[in-house]
Amino acid sequence: MTAEILKKNFSLLKTHHPKTYEVLTGAKQSQHYVVPISQSGHPTLAHIDAKGRKKFLLSKYDPLKEAEKLIKLLRVEDHTNFIILGMGLGYQIFELLKLVPESSKLIVIENDIELCKLAFETIDFREILLHSDVNFIFPNTTSDIQTHLDEEKFNLCINGYCLIQQNALSQVNREKSNRLLSELKNFLQESSLNLKTQKAKSKIFCSNISNNFHNIITSIGINSLKASFTNIPSIICSAGPSLDKNIQLLKAKRNNFILISVATALKTLKANKITPDFVIAIDPEEITLKFFDFQNKSPGPWLVYDPVVPSPIPDFFIKKRLVYDSSNKLAQWLQKYIGENGTLGKIFSVAHAAFQFSDFIGCSPKILIGQDFAFDRNRLHSKDSYYHQSLEDKICQYQPLKLLNEKNFHKYSNNIIDRQSIYSETLFTTISLDTYANVFTDTMQANLNTYNATEGGIGIKKVANISLREAINNFCGTNISQKFNFTLNSLAPKQYDLKETAVSAQNQKNLLNSILGTLNNLEENIITVSTITEDIKKDFIQKMDEVIKNLLNDKETTLLLQNYNFSGFSIWNQRTNQILKKRNAMDSKMLMDEEFKRDYDFLKVLKDSVRFNIVAFELFSKETNTV
Repeated sequence: MTAEILKKNFSLLKTHHPKTYEVLTGAKQSQHYVVPISQSGHPTLAHIDAKGRKKFLLSKYDPLKEAEKLIKLLRVEDHTNFIILGMGLGYQIFELLKLVPESSKLIVIENDIELCKLAFETIDFREILLHSDVNFIFPNTTSDIQTHLDEEKFNLCINGYCLIQQNALSQVNREKSNRLLSELKNFLQESSLNLKTQKAKSKIFCSNISNNFHNIITSIGINSLKASFTNIPSIICSAGPSLDKNIQLLKAKRNNFILISVATALKTLKANKITPDFVIAIDPEEITLKFFDFQNKSPGPWLVYDPVVPSPIPDFFIKKRLVYDSSNKLAQWLQKYIGENGTLGKIFSVAHAAFQFSDFIGCSPKILIGQDFAFDRNRLHSKDSYYHQSLEDKICQYQPLKLLNEKNFHKYSNNIIDRQSIYSETLFTTISLDTYANVFTDTMQANLNTYNATEGGIGIKKVANISLREAINNFCGTNISQKFNFTLNSLAPKQYDLKETAVSAQNQKNLLNSILGTLNNLEENIITVSTITEDIKKDFIQKMDEVIKNLLNDKETTLLLQNYNFSGFSIWNQRTNQILKKRNAMDSKMLMDEEFKRDYDFLKVLKDSVRFNIVAFELFSKETNTV
């Protein structure tokens, strides 16, 4: 019976889940689990420890009722996404399927493939394996969670998820289960921050990229510097308040290290007559322009920039700029034709980008300063930075600087949390900054030769704290200016033949014009009638469904449209999920009204995105003839 059940399950896995099939075919027979029969007659699960002791992980009386009770307590009807940590014998998944819509997404994470194979030998999983959207994940390490869930991160953040975990199963290897859960939560927290950024800034991202088209193709790619400064020390300067303590030390042995500054720290360095070698800019807002001194005819450092920054910044650094590849779909469209400039991986903050760039060019050790991740006397930034200057400009008789700092601190009151400083004192930080600190911790695990010379703030786990004076004395003993200058002076932009780019841009524009024509016709059918009848609504919903299906067949165009109005697409996705959840509770008229409202609002979102992209690709077509 066991062999027959396994054969049936493996046949379905091979057809519907080939990756899972490949993983499980190589799994050994489990030596640590047994499957006794419960009092109810259903198979249950027990663990055998190193001393031969048996511990039941599922009920020895009735594992089905146990699973039913667990699922009822979770109010699964309120969700469409489910993450199941630990599969057991799958009873909780069978119970889940009884209560949720067919369209629900199930993500099963199991870190013990031998146990999973045992489950497939014991229970007929046909109902689960034929579910429209179920995925199995077997992370070799907890960091694999990010790789496996990357495609689902926005869906999970937009529509939420229900976490299903049976305590007894997680207790078998408590440490590994806790790491897995922690990794999952950190990943989704980071994804949520990324999602908020996308929703808030997607339009400005795309607008800046279209304005930077000429800059992108005339800038030098960071690939030109890959591993160019191997084993040369770098100091990465952020604008945290602790920078005031040790900034003067940067003048010591200045020719013996590469100084990389985030844009916010640039004015602080200039006020102290220190010029960095590189300045990093990644933020799209106009306020980023305030971090630079455009009055100075010489730009000083080399600019390393994301194409989403405002175009006056790379315009100013015309002969000293390095561009890296953006994750933005409009920029990626261009990268297809001009080739890759180099990537810094997933970036969560400008300081993170600076660290990644330092690693990219081969620097070691990497020394961090001004990386507080916290408030110091209600301040987030160093003196002479733009943010500090903007507060100083408001000083008057009734508003001393101390009061202004307090007011600024209270703006963050809804997101304030407390953490322990590197000196074991209590400091306040924000949820976002704490998340960024965790990102740094994850990054540093693969970069052991990194030191935190911030001399303040909450620190970075797994990174040794050191004074800046000690770091410079220990690691910066050799003059590297000759090698640095020779390498940078040898750089030159690539030359491109943009004929293919021009043709592709024109083709993309023609396709977008066709889509806009279809959308205009659909809208006209609605706005030109005095009464919107049920038949008109039904016809509109059907035709919008056709438009969406046709778009989904052209993944690149869909991503370009979503890329511009991410918030609008997110709202459509949320409303679709809400309708799916309520479908059984609504009559046909109510359902049609909901779908019509959703699709009519989405029509405007699509038109907005299509019109922007038409203008952008028109600009691309023109620019290719002037380069």
